Amino acid sequence: MSNQGRQRPIRALECPPGTAYEEELFHYLLAIERARAEHSKHPLRLLLATLEPVPGRPVPIPQASATRLFEAFRVSLRETDVIGWYRQGRVAGAVLSESAAAHGTETSGLIEQRVGEELRERLPSSVARSMRLRVTQQGPRRWLSG
Repeated sequence: MSNQGRQRPIRALECPPGTAYEEELFHYLLAIERARAEHSKHPLRLLLATLEPVPGRPVPIPQASATRLFEAFRVSLRETDVIGWYRQGRVAGAVLSESAAAHGTETSGLIEQRVGEELRERLPSSVARSMRLRVTQQGPRRWLSG
C-alpha cells in the first residue's frame, strides 16, 4: 500500500513542544479526566501555579516566565499529565495522571517540592520566590470510601 492510502494520525489534541494548552482546551481535557476519575472511583489531582508577589494576590504571569514554568512542569511531571492554562495567563495547571493519584504513589508535597526545585532552576530568583504551587485533590468523599 502506498503512502497516499495511509491516513495521518489526528494531531488536533497534541500540544507542540514548548507550548501549553490554552484555557478552553485545558478545561475540556480536565473534564474528560474528571469523568474518568469518577468512573474509576479515584480522586483527581490538579497542580496549580500562580505568581503572587503579595501572598493571596495573583498577578499575570509574563510570557517568558510562563514558558519556563511549563518547561519545569514538563521535566518534573509524567508525560501523561495534561499541562496548560487553568486561567489564561494567570494560573498554570497540570492534571496529574490518575494512576499515581489512585495508588497514592506520590504525595502532593513531593510533587510541589519537585516542581518547585525545577522552577528555582529555570526562573529568575525574584519570580521563583513569588510562584505559589498547590496540588488539589478533587472528588466527592464517597469516591474515597468506596
